[in-house]
Amino acid sequence: MSEALEVQEIQDEFLREAGFNLTDLRNQVQLTYWSEQHFITQGLLNLIPFGEILSDICFYSYVNYSLDKLISKANQTLLYWRLSGITQYDGSPVTQLSLFYNKTFLWHYSTPSYWEEIHSQLQSGHRVRFLSQFLLSQTEIEVEFNEIRLQTNFNDDFQFIYTNSNTYQYKFANLRWQPICTILSFPLINLPTFSLPNTVPNALGRETEYQAYLAQVQNLPYSIHIQDHY
Repeated sequence: MSEALEVQEIQDEFLREAGFNLTDLRNQVQLTYWSEQHFITQGLLNLIPFGEILSDICFYSYVNYSLDKLISKANQTLLYWRLSGITQYDGSPVTQLSLFYNKTFLWHYSTPSYWEEIHSQLQSGHRVRFLSQFLLSQTEIEVEFNEIRLQTNFNDDFQFIYTNSNTYQYKFANLRWQPICTILSFPLINLPTFSLPNTVPNALGRETEYQAYLAQVQNLPYSIHIQDHY
């Protein structure tokens, strides 16, 4: 047995004994990413709610109670990267990962299933958000949210649009979360500056997986349709 192979087997055994519960990002239809590294801990994945529609109460509950939990789970993933010796395409150690929401899942599966709830909350003056980006590196954690708004189209019907919302950043050097972007712009309907969702879905032949994950989201106990508001 070569020395390199023996070292790898020792590392693998250590990781198993350490109890790292890993998940493969390639199997997650609610998000996209650009990386040669495909694994994070399941605990971390559970705390990054891509594909979910967040009412005010869901959003503030996440900010108040889940951001601090995110720190320890992110540290677990950083430790896994270091102990496993995972490298990038050029052989250098993996040091960061950026995750993004899957546009097809959010705009063609998740939001259509909650059309009435989103429309009602926006018409009532309550904001509706979704997680748009998650960044993890050796120096920081960052979570970015966008907001869903309504825009009147040429047929005098409403369509979904979106805009920037809140971004929170945690620096390992100063050990605290800080809001680095807070958008308070109104109105919630017919905003003058906005972005349009993609109009053509691309499920890449994984429609069954998309539907299965949508059912999972709809069964969450804090779904938008049963929430009150702040």
